[in-house]
Amino acid sequence: MKYLAASVLLQVGLTLAFSLPNIARLSRREVVEDKGDHILICRQEPLELGIVLDSSSSLRNRDFKTAIKFLQEFLSQYEISSDPNGVRVSIISYGKGIYPEIGFNLTTYDTKDEVIEAIGKIPHKAGLRTDTGRAIQYMHEAQLANGVVRPGVTKVSIVITDGNSQEWKLTKEAAEEARKDNIVMFAIGVGTDIRNSELLNIAGDQSRVTKVDNYNQLSSIKESLAHQTCFVQEKTTTTPEPMDEPCGVSDPADIFFVFSPANLGSDGTLWATSFIGLTVDTEDLNQGFRYGVLSGSCPDDAGFNLDAYSTVEGIKNRLESYERNKVQELVKTLADDGFTTARGARANSRKIAVIIAAGKKTSELQDEVAALVAQNIQVFVADPADKGLTLEGATILSGRSSKLQAEAFVSALCPKRS
Repeated sequence: MKYLAASVLLQVGLTLAFSLPNIARLSRREVVEDKGDHILICRQEPLELGIVLDSSSSLRNRDFKTAIKFLQEFLSQYEISSDPNGVRVSIISYGKGIYPEIGFNLTTYDTKDEVIEAIGKIPHKAGLRTDTGRAIQYMHEAQLANGVVRPGVTKVSIVITDGNSQEWKLTKEAAEEARKDNIVMFAIGVGTDIRNSELLNIAGDQSRVTKVDNYNQLSSIKESLAHQTCFVQEKTTTTPEPMDEPCGVSDPADIFFVFSPANLGSDGTLWATSFIGLTVDTEDLNQGFRYGVLSGSCPDDAGFNLDAYSTVEGIKNRLESYERNKVQELVKTLADDGFTTARGARANSRKIAVIIAAGKKTSELQDEVAALVAQNIQVFVADPADKGLTLEGATILSGRSSKLQAEAFVSALCPKRS
């Protein structure tokens, strides 16, 4: 029961955050709206996108990881490819100077999966300065230089920073030179320390300045920023083709995701949240689906005080509790009372459990999976390590990234769309 306490809040949050149709529509190459006397088309045009990312010591490591996740989710909206109509991406991080050795250029990667994976591997350098101006210069003169970009293709740069540069005049001049070269500059300021004048010096126009209180709020601007970098044309002679009915309308489902941060570790937990986010942020799953999460965070995972135990045996027994596979307890909880009306389950919906667990831990779950299957609950297993594991009664998702496994899961839920 203690593990389910957080699941109701998380279920509500996921429903509010991911049921909005506008979010899913962003992933399509073309959005068509009937305005009555005309048709409005928002079409993704070819784009050269240069990202400038603060990696200074003023950022905590977890905030840097949040910024990385935001960029991965933001970039997932675009058709990234090397073909003439695709979006190409470069990134330069900076702190004390710039770090081109850990960034990449427009031509380094050819696919969206490659770009998103490379973004996820960028380390936090924790530089002792904020050399924003030098990073903007490098983006302009090396990564989005006229000899590198495709002729006639729109150039956009997004600068993410939480501090004021020591050489603010250089920052202003570098951004001005970039804008003179037709690079559309956007500035995202995080936190209360950064001055609006710094962001305005970068963007050149207040309409391209965005401020959030902390890095956790970056996801809230994902849609609006994508709209700002979208290009609209009118179309008056044709009407949009009717959309197929989402598969959840005819075949609704209640889905519980199960994972334990204690077992997955920090990287595995980031993988799990990415997998869940990519799944629910899918157009086909906008209607008819409900989502819940069971995670292993609870007071039992915490440490203990100096006076908690008086014997070595007591301490050793407590330490053994940390070694237990929390995923087994979570899946057993789900089998016992997870899919109930009290937890938001519906009588006329499919029941689906998605277990996210490292391969070496998964074989211990056979009895719990059998209990779920006996209740006609469909079981999927997502493994961040992608080790090709087997578990009787469960469908194993495969793929080298959270995105590929999320796509495999959505295809299994909506086979007619795959």
